Amino acid sequence: MRHKTMAIAGAVLGMSLVATACDVPFGFGEQQAVESYDVTDKVAVLDARTGSGDVVVREGDRSGVHVTETLHWRGDKPTDGHSVGGDTLTLKYKCDNCSVDYEVEVPRGLTMKIDSGSGDITLRDLTGQVNASTGSGDVEARGLAAAQVNTRTGSGDITLRFSAVPADVQAVTGSGDGRLWVPNGAYKVNVSSGSGDRTVEVPDDASAPNAITVRTGSGDAEVHKL
Repeated sequence: MRHKTMAIAGAVLGMSLVATACDVPFGFGEQQAVESYDVTDKVAVLDARTGSGDVVVREGDRSGVHVTETLHWRGDKPTDGHSVGGDTLTLKYKCDNCSVDYEVEVPRGLTMKIDSGSGDITLRDLTGQVNASTGSGDVEARGLAAAQVNTRTGSGDITLRFSAVPADVQAVTGSGDGRLWVPNGAYKVNVSSGSGDRTVEVPDDASAPNAITVRTGSGDAEVHKL
């Protein structure tokens, strides 16, 4: 096992980075490493993309972004998985035979753009706009106070719990369940399911200023009041 600690001032990327890594060998040539770093640039957007890894994002009272990456690979270790361009922090690896899980702590109000091919997406206490999609994983969120939330998954479940009234929510899944919990009140509700159950506990008002859309192909579609 190899342990290393790095301190890097990223002049090119405009970020300061402190990383701790631990490389662990697995069977059949698989390796794993956990690396953490801070991004001190002022960013407004988090753009996280992973082919087969999980993404966890938590919002809190902090000034910068803290990222923990868990990398899995065979052959050459992945590199260059993060960059800052303009006001956007991008987390992305290009490699064969690898995956990466992200745990990200962000300041309040950042816009989220999250795309995972087959991993789960977990969101906590977000207040900025959310766009999250995964091919075959689940999307699960709690404490949402974002006005606009757009979530999609091909074959996973979507579970969203709001702490504040949203303005526009979309939850679309091909073969999983779509379940929302929102503060009580009138919403413009569009809830449909191809072969699952449909449940709506909030008043459906076509003239309401706030809108909820839940669509499922073969799962249940539900909107519950808190």
